[in-house]
Amino acid sequence: MGHELPRSDEPEAVSAAVMMALGDTFGLSVVMGLAGPRAHGRGVAYHRDGRVLAHAADDLRLRATVRGSVPYAVALWVDGGEPRWSCTCPAAEDGSLCKHCVAAAQLLGGADVVAGGGKGTQREFRPGPIGEGKDLAGYLSGLDRERLEAMVLEASASDWRLRERLRAEARAVRGKGPELGTWRRRIDAAFAPNDDFVDYREAAGWAAAVDDVIGAIEELCDAGQPDAATVLAEHAHRRADEAIQYVDDSDGWLRGISERLSELHRRACAEGAPDPVELARRLVDLELTSELDGFHRAAAGYADSLGEDGMAEYRRLVEPAWARLGPATDARSSERFRVREAMIGLALASGDPEQLIEARRHDLRTPDDYLEVARMLAASERADEAIDWARRGLDTFADRSSQTPPLREFLARILRDRGDAASALDLFWDAFARAPSLVAYRRLLEEAGGEASVWRDRSVRALQARVAEARAEDRARRSLVPSTPAGALVEILAYEGDIDMAWASARQHGCHDGMWLTLARARETTHPLDAIEVYEREVLAQIDRKKNDAYRAAVDLMARIRRLADDAGQSARFEALLDRVRTEHKAKRSLTALLDRKGW
Repeated sequence: MGHELPRSDEPEAVSAAVMMALGDTFGLSVVMGLAGPRAHGRGVAYHRDGRVLAHAADDLRLRATVRGSVPYAVALWVDGGEPRWSCTCPAAEDGSLCKHCVAAAQLLGGADVVAGGGKGTQREFRPGPIGEGKDLAGYLSGLDRERLEAMVLEASASDWRLRERLRAEARAVRGKGPELGTWRRRIDAAFAPNDDFVDYREAAGWAAAVDDVIGAIEELCDAGQPDAATVLAEHAHRRADEAIQYVDDSDGWLRGISERLSELHRRACAEGAPDPVELARRLVDLELTSELDGFHRAAAGYADSLGEDGMAEYRRLVEPAWARLGPATDARSSERFRVREAMIGLALASGDPEQLIEARRHDLRTPDDYLEVARMLAASERADEAIDWARRGLDTFADRSSQTPPLREFLARILRDRGDAASALDLFWDAFARAPSLVAYRRLLEEAGGEASVWRDRSVRALQARVAEARAEDRARRSLVPSTPAGALVEILAYEGDIDMAWASARQHGCHDGMWLTLARARETTHPLDAIEVYEREVLAQIDRKKNDAYRAAVDLMARIRRLADDAGQSARFEALLDRVRTEHKAKRSLTALLDRKGW
């Protein structure tokens, strides 16, 4: 079947000799430094997902196959005391330590050592400076009191946050609170400078000034003034709510500000001593009148601070509003949403599933709504009802494959805990059958465990049959767009390492452009002309984007086509493409300049 990934019940163990030869050189710190945080994190995830298969070798090299979008061959070795590596993926062509190499390196144990030099063919890894904090602490401890006081006063003269924190601590020692009027004016100034509209290009700077004030309120709480911080956080949240009217929040700054303020408010209430009844009244007002979401379901988040008296007051204020709205009210109205969220918060705080069911009864509009009820029933040791709610949610939203995974995972866990692993597996087979995808396929095999090979064959056969049916329907309505099952089949075959079969399926049924490129890259050494055909289409597509970065990508791909064509003895193929590009796109001067720079 060509390029198929070898299979084994147990992966090949890394020999002791390879571990001794490579373990120190490919230690954790070195690998992190060479790969960078993004590639390192993804590589570790690949290893954790079981995508790495080591191979026996008679030399001191670690050889492995790492399953990405297709299987990639990786090798790690040491040359002259330096780490060296190779991978067949595109990202490693420039010599980068890719995520696949990182995944393979995890087999070596990841000892946190710095190899001698650590340069390899890439940049050198250098640990950062250490001990600076201790040096500074030692210096300050040696200063006399007058010198230290002078330094602090000098710093506070130009740093208002430091100055206000010192004042707050001094007033807290004397049993006094801060001057709230001054603080409110500072908050108002930060939220509404000059009462002007804040353009989206200015929003980042505006948000930074607001964050500075919120940081000062947090420091006020640190300084022993939590009750004052509670009041000021509420005032700031009101200003944030008003800012919706005059801030272009295309980048979502206000949401982050609201979340930070609500988190600060909960902390300040927990550390302070607010009157429970008064707090309940303020929270209800914030929850039912704010556009921002920071105080939604407040009863659940503030249960400890509210206590019995505060919770009773909260319920007294919210329940009449809920009764007044009733089930006939527009379920999508903002008022109903806020009141319903308040009722849900009360239900969650009570721990009574019946209250949550009553609040949700007429508003079960997403799989997560069913999941919330099912979780509460399970927590109340009502597993049968939890299973029923979870199944109802999956049936109701069977057509929302992107939204149902959390609900399915919850139900599968309960079924496994009850010893019904077969029913749990059926959930993932049903998900794959309803909406075939590589993600659903991998999750099914993970659930199958030791029976994965059986379900692998069953899945592919079923998908092939479904693709054939879908293809017949496509022909009947003369659709040129590949069906979703066809794309999933190609991805799964490529993932399993059956590149030739994936290519044949793509040719017969179609697939998306990104997968064509992946397949072409995997087959270019054995079938260069097939790869050239795909690359030619991509070159023309990139040029049609009419952007300089796309022109560069097109020219880089043309260089690849030229190499493949020359190696295949088909140089005229590249020349024909070059002539077409120069003729059809001669008006694109940036593209022409790139071609000239190549000497073509």
